Amino acid sequence: MVRIKDVAGGSIAASLKLRSGDELVEINGHRIRDEIDLRFYEVDQHIELKCAHNGKVALYEIEKEIDEPLGIVLDDMKVLRCGNNCIFCFVDQNPRGLRDALYIRDGDYRLSFMYGNYTTLTNAGNAILQRIVEQRLSPLYISVHSTVPDIRRRLLGLRKDDHLLEKMRFLANHGIDMHAQIVLCPGINDGASLQQTIQDMWELRDHVISLAIVPVGLTDHRASPVPLQRVDKLYAKDLLQTVRGWQERFRAIAGRNFVYPSDEFFLLAEEKIPDSGYYDGFPQIENGVGMVRSFLDQFARASSQFPRRIPEQKTITLATGVLASPFIRDVVAKRLSKITGLDVRVAVASNRLFGKSVTVAGLLSGKCFYEALHDQPRSDLVLLPPDVLNEDELFLDDWTLGELSMKLDQNVLVFDGNWGHVFRILHKKENLH
Repeated sequence: MVRIKDVAGGSIAASLKLRSGDELVEINGHRIRDEIDLRFYEVDQHIELKCAHNGKVALYEIEKEIDEPLGIVLDDMKVLRCGNNCIFCFVDQNPRGLRDALYIRDGDYRLSFMYGNYTTLTNAGNAILQRIVEQRLSPLYISVHSTVPDIRRRLLGLRKDDHLLEKMRFLANHGIDMHAQIVLCPGINDGASLQQTIQDMWELRDHVISLAIVPVGLTDHRASPVPLQRVDKLYAKDLLQTVRGWQERFRAIAGRNFVYPSDEFFLLAEEKIPDSGYYDGFPQIENGVGMVRSFLDQFARASSQFPRRIPEQKTITLATGVLASPFIRDVVAKRLSKITGLDVRVAVASNRLFGKSVTVAGLLSGKCFYEALHDQPRSDLVLLPPDVLNEDELFLDDWTLGELSMKLDQNVLVFDGNWGHVFRILHKKENLH
């Protein structure tokens, strides 16, 4: 049973006088474990609802439209923790002193379905696999890393083979779509292992929709005794060349590239970001695959509407991370500089939280931006990259945007894709906050 957190006004649950603190026990004989169970089993015209209030169980018979919700809001799901001991786990590489949520190792297949979180499926036994199929929890996002059992065991710190391929074949045979990823660790799961993994995923291509390859991320706080190598420029170039061979074959057969290196490989290799057609609808954009191309395309469309001049001389600073700085300078700053009256600067923030080897903008903290900006000339507006704040509007180090703005004594904005908003702020026609 699950505790009811709230009841929607005017809903069926409200008419039954259910309230916060009651417990939802069953729907049509099915034990309710979480929100997914509730949403799945409430889609029916006839409902037998069993709830408990102060330990007393009551049964309600309900006739409703098939898609009418009951109006029950449950307590937040308790996250199923990851029991692996991955040698590259980024959570284990966090510095001390961050908020508790950043130390949670999520291994929850439900969050994979709901939010696109990656999961290894190591904790998915038969009951979980059957539930995924019954409730059509599709698509899922699977961390594969290697389909060679010995190498996958080594990467994930497992004692025995977890039979990932068998699980994925079962899901595929029952119509569950999946997206997969490989965190590439040079010298471990590359070479023959990578070739085998790509081939195994390709054989499931009817339901493995895409396969991303992302480079291992290593921070200054990594304490694992297992040595790992960073991906450098030469390695990135070789990887891209290898993947191109696979893509040519896959596109000829299936009409899509299927396997996609993350943007970081192109930036590290200093190679041109592919056109949008390369990404086949951007199925892995939230995994950093095609994010740069999407941004550049959106910028190109937006820039056609940029003003030729602004009425008063203004200065804007584009703050970014080391990895993205070349295209921010060469594309974004260069185009903005063509606007008469607008002075454009680029401030590159190094990562003082995780270490200078971590160069992606999304892992920069409030203090990282402060250190990069506080001794620079003032601007009328400082523009930060997207995705540097969480849903609570906090940086990784719990700084707020207002705190950063106050410390810098400058207007600071996190870019949300709306250049019109940026220009209205510069023109002082719209309040910043």
